[in-house]
Amino acid sequence: MIPIETAVPNLIVGLGLICVGVIIVRRRRALNRYMFESQRRLLGRRVARVSAGRQSPAMMGVVGVLIVGLGLAMVTAGAVGVIQAVTA
Repeated sequence: MIPIETAVPNLIVGLGLICVGVIIVRRRRALNRYMFESQRRLLGRRVARVSAGRQSPAMMGVVGVLIVGLGLAMVTAGAVGVIQAVTA
């Protein structure tokens, strides 16, 4: 049984993760450029190419999808906890 004290934060954080994951998937090209440019400014071109230069927009999309999946799991666990609390 999932306590209601855990279920409500799961619902809130889970919805936030779903929104963030969708934003990452939709804006993955701009996010990839931003990551590369910010690392280039902070660490230099060579280090940025080694670090962020190997990332692709497709991999950013995969990360976004995984974040959405985590959000869905949290919302599901929160909903189960709320249903258990109401029916108990």
